[in-house]
Amino acid sequence: MRYNTTGFSEEQLAVLAVAEKFLGGIAARDKNLMLAQILPSGGATLLRNGSPIHTTLAGVVDRIPFDHPKDMTEIISDTPTILVHRDIAMAWTPYEFLIDNIVDHVGTNIWSFAKQDGKWFVSGVADNSHKPE
Repeated sequence: MRYNTTGFSEEQLAVLAVAEKFLGGIAARDKNLMLAQILPSGGATLLRNGSPIHTTLAGVVDRIPFDHPKDMTEIISDTPTILVHRDIAMAWTPYEFLIDNIVDHVGTNIWSFAKQDGKWFVSGVADNSHKPE
């Protein structure tokens, strides 16, 4: 973990753990791990080169090239902001996407979460991406 969670509540940490597991599925090349963290029909807006791509969360997972020949890792690169109210939450997480441990692109993920049966799930995401400056 490259960021400070001092002062985070148990619920904030639980929300963050879901985001970390989802991102961990990229490095582990584990589609099922990623799918287990989401509400599959939840929405996603990915901004690529200034153009929005609208898809489902399952569609986001389907975009991951799990057969990529190089190591891929997406990490939260700065202290996230997490807000929780009862059974909904949001997180603002700057990130770095690395290929073979070299930063390929950076951006910010804005996550929405919903709590069902005592467990947090990603219910939506907005993401931007650009080459590092």
